[in-house]
Amino acid sequence: MISLLTSTWTVENYMIFVWLGIFIIAILVEILTVELVSVWFAGAAFIAFILSWIPGIPYWGEIIAFVLISALLLLCLRPLTAKLLTRKETKSNIEELIGKKAKVVKKISELNNGEIIINGVTWTAVSSEPTIEINEGEVIKIVAINGNKIIVKKID
Repeated sequence: MISLLTSTWTVENYMIFVWLGIFIIAILVEILTVELVSVWFAGAAFIAFILSWIPGIPYWGEIIAFVLISALLLLCLRPLTAKLLTRKETKSNIEELIGKKAKVVKKISELNNGEIIINGVTWTAVSSEPTIEINEGEVIKIVAINGNKIIVKKID
């Protein structure tokens, strides 16, 4: 039986610990961040860790495998997982009003708020361009919502 103290350790012997360390650090970084940054390196480090147990594979072969697998995982799987993990934003019923057209039922001026009716509901409306008056019956476009007031723009 060869003692650990008398055996000669080469770089290949230490690479097991290097890959294990990289794997653990990458997993910890991924746990602390939610951006899918280091999980790819953890996967490549795990593969390199397995390769380091196979006798005859040089350390530089493990490094090349780590770099190639990291790049492959990053370039191929990151866009796919990013697409799967992004949530679709659903607009609230009020946000859906932005961009719609409506008719003015009460004149909108710089000094007085007007009124518009959208989907049978009367809203207080102000002009996005305060110096322009919008008369009753004119068509407007909703550009924003500020609290309980709808900001509108006159359509020419």
